[in-house]
Amino acid sequence: MLNSRSEKEEMIQIVESKKMKKALENFLKGLDSKALTPEGKIKSYEIQKDKLDYNPMGGLNVYIIINGNEVFDMTVQEEDTGEYEVLSYGIPQELSELLGED
Repeated sequence: MLNSRSEKEEMIQIVESKKMKKALENFLKGLDSKALTPEGKIKSYEIQKDKLDYNPMGGLNVYIIINGNEVFDMTVQEEDTGEYEVLSYGIPQELSELLGED
């Protein structure tokens, strides 16, 4: 139990880091160039800290809520440079439509 708790605390520290914030915001701006601004379609995001887990293939599974209601899942991994990068993701249908994707 202690190990599980310390792993969860470690994951929370990772997702609250400045490097993770930069990676997530850069990724979102790649989907919507005006993301996180008043003009953007993606207005806000929130990390679901209770759903964090390590991916058995490497990295960290992160779930975020976009604009208060769209759950977006992704796998984020630390690169050799020490920076984080989103490796894979799933876009909910509603977000895809909002961004004008098919």
